[in-house]
Amino acid sequence: MTETLLPSNATPIEVALDRAGDQAPKIDPALSYISGWKHIVQPPDLRPYLVQEFGMGVLQPFVETYAAILALRRPWCEARGTHESVNRGLAIVGYSGTLKDPPARRTAWAEFQIDLDRVRDDREDLFKIAGIVDLSIPERSTFRRGVNGHDVPAAEGCRTRLSGSILSNDSGVRIDGKGPKWSFGRNYQFSHVLTEAELTSIGIWIPEIDSSLWADMNFPWVTATFEWSNDAEQARRVSLATSLEGLPCWLRFADAQDQTIGYRKSICRAVGHGLSGYTFGPDFLEPGTENPLGVHVFARTGFGDGYGSEAASVSVVIDANVTDQTKPGQLWLEPAGLTGGTEIAAQPVSILFGETVREHVQFFLRF
Repeated sequence: MTETLLPSNATPIEVALDRAGDQAPKIDPALSYISGWKHIVQPPDLRPYLVQEFGMGVLQPFVETYAAILALRRPWCEARGTHESVNRGLAIVGYSGTLKDPPARRTAWAEFQIDLDRVRDDREDLFKIAGIVDLSIPERSTFRRGVNGHDVPAAEGCRTRLSGSILSNDSGVRIDGKGPKWSFGRNYQFSHVLTEAELTSIGIWIPEIDSSLWADMNFPWVTATFEWSNDAEQARRVSLATSLEGLPCWLRFADAQDQTIGYRKSICRAVGHGLSGYTFGPDFLEPGTENPLGVHVFARTGFGDGYGSEAASVSVVIDANVTDQTKPGQLWLEPAGLTGGTEIAAQPVSILFGETVREHVQFFLRF
């Protein structure tokens, strides 16, 4: 203690007695410790009580530790009800994102979405994200939708909502039919050179032609849609591409034991390199049969397809037949939904199917 209550005219003996009886050097460390006990030291056994005292108990279902809640307390509370509070809340559960408000002209102007930095790591993370966001936003706002990788917004015509039509909805599903919508997507791209054995098994193999004479060509007339001016090799590729386009095509997802999880209906298009078309890596695959380099096979699973299973491989199944038990128009088939066909271009993957994720798989099958 540096202060004293002695008057300025105190005698030496009074000063000596004052210093001898001063207990501050002994108790100051304890006083300093106590003053920072709640806000700086925060012993582990005290943290549960501090969380309740500070009114932060609402965060317990969404934040794993008391220390994390206390670290979030002041910055989060001061910004609560703003975009910054949402950002701080997302950070505490291990995510980040961009909050997007709808235009003020919309009827649902208080319903916003968040573009998250990645697909959720775990299904339970979605409850944490929704919970911390709902606690962070103003009472008048509603967290409507979280997206990453697959965002198909509702159409807007003449600045009015197209009620009652499919155009008025956007992509995503709700867990257990409640809470915000979640719309996630992941992309997988594979390039594969079709072999003679694969094309032979499909039944469309055409030998490579060294000659440029039409007399040396061996094409079925049904696929001879190429021009007379085309060279022989180009005509061969046109015939192969046209044949593949005309056959039904599916993607087969299998587990680590090569047991079929399910089939997804896919699209097969003859393609060549171009400046527009299907995005494939850094390039574009432009559809057309004028001078194809191969075919582009692609499909996107639906929300919930294969939910609960993990795919270890994906392949292309050509010219398979749908069984009688399958309802017409189904895009996702169970293992017994297809018979026959030729399986080609199998690729290893690691896909844990989720109810809120659509998997976009693309194959570039080159000749």
